[in-house]
Amino acid sequence: MATETRSAPTEARASEHLPTPIDAPPRGRRGMPAGRVFMAMLVCLLAWGVLYAPELHRASEAQPEGLRRTISLAILGPVVWISDRVFLSDVTDQAARALGRDPDEAVGGGVGDIPIEVDDLPTFTPPVDAPGGSSGDGGKRQKDDTDIRVPTGKERLRIAVVGDSLAGGIGYYAERVFKPFFTDVVKRGQISTGLARSDYFDWPGEMRYIADKFRPDLTIVMLGENDNQSLLTPDGTTEATIGTAAWPAAYEDRVARFAQIATSRGGHVVWVGLPISRDEKGWPFIQRINEIYERVAARLPNVAFFDTWDEFAKPDGSYTAYYRDGNDVKLIRADDGIHFNGDGYTIVMEKVARFTTDEFDLDPKTYET
Repeated sequence: MATETRSAPTEARASEHLPTPIDAPPRGRRGMPAGRVFMAMLVCLLAWGVLYAPELHRASEAQPEGLRRTISLAILGPVVWISDRVFLSDVTDQAARALGRDPDEAVGGGVGDIPIEVDDLPTFTPPVDAPGGSSGDGGKRQKDDTDIRVPTGKERLRIAVVGDSLAGGIGYYAERVFKPFFTDVVKRGQISTGLARSDYFDWPGEMRYIADKFRPDLTIVMLGENDNQSLLTPDGTTEATIGTAAWPAAYEDRVARFAQIATSRGGHVVWVGLPISRDEKGWPFIQRINEIYERVAARLPNVAFFDTWDEFAKPDGSYTAYYRDGNDVKLIRADDGIHFNGDGYTIVMEKVARFTTDEFDLDPKTYET
């Protein structure tokens, strides 16, 4: 009798000892070695650095003199040069403009939820029937010639708000405090600027341009937060090194020159002092330059100093982010402990308006509801 061969059970038993196969990766997804992931990230980072090299370069130029600034400029300078030569900067600039942003503006954008805007400067045209013919003041003046003229709906008061990011904040809310029927407000706050670095931004030249073209009746100034550094001339020469005995006098000369330019067309200046900050290490510098602003205002005609330090500090002189008006308490400072929020800037401008009435007889109808 023939023997029957049964192979199927043997194969089945053999299969029981085979390892379980590993599941294949899902369709549509491919694994990538860690090294390749790192290289991809590095390429993206380098591409981003090349595309935004001009903005990074401008930010480095605004930094105080020192090793960090020198190294940054040394690295970014050649990248910017190459970007310009291959017209890559033009492409990125066009993309920025398409998104509604000026690629040439100072680096920084806004402060918290406060947009920083720089208005186009309208040209002042003297009215035909202006007092004094071509003097171009317009409107009526108070009894005292040093007072600000009384605005009308036809001859509105011209107000310029100038300075750094703090000025950008008060400028934004000045348009809400001052009535548009009686005032024309232009915002010229420039982020990361001050009087120390004329090589980065020439504020005396900018103020001359504003005074000649716009003829502001009132210039509200708020700057100095970025001035704790050596004083440089427009060509980059060091005029006075920070921390030396020459610095305070040289800085005071710059403040006086700026204020004189701002009043050269018969206008008035309210210089808003720097407020107390959360960082106590910065207090000595802020108090020193506030004293300089106050001294300059005391000796120059048509210039007044508005103190924000005591106004927005606690009774014991320490920092607070809140402001109490009777039983009403509001958060008025931004998270950085330097700038204000919307409520804070509004309060500052309301107080500046009333202060200007006390100092220069500003007609309250320009801001009172």
